[in-house]
Amino acid sequence: MAELLIVCTCGLNDPNKASLAFLTAKGAKENKDNATIFLANDGVIFAKKGIALQETIQGVGLAAFSDVFEICQILKIPILVCKPCAEARGIKEDDLVEGAKFSGIYDMAKLAARMNTVSF
Repeated sequence: MAELLIVCTCGLNDPNKASLAFLTAKGAKENKDNATIFLANDGVIFAKKGIALQETIQGVGLAAFSDVFEICQILKIPILVCKPCAEARGIKEDDLVEGAKFSGIYDMAKLAARMNTVSF
């Protein structure tokens, strides 16, 4: 079983890349591999309650972001959120969606050292 770290640094400004990050995690999990999503920079917006499930977030030619995000939650794919990135955008721990937790760049570096890593 492989382990995959998916780093998403883009937010609402690039729904294609954000969708691809979550689709990659979904695909890994469905292939019986372990997947972890790490949200940094503008990507932290998807960890805020009410954002990811908006039906207006749509990548070109891709499944609705809200559907993919919901499947990732059902599959219990861990979502780690860069705490300084989130706090700089006014996102507090109480704002995080189910399955998301604050983390840091040092944690991301540790995971990246032992996992296959893909960045969007």
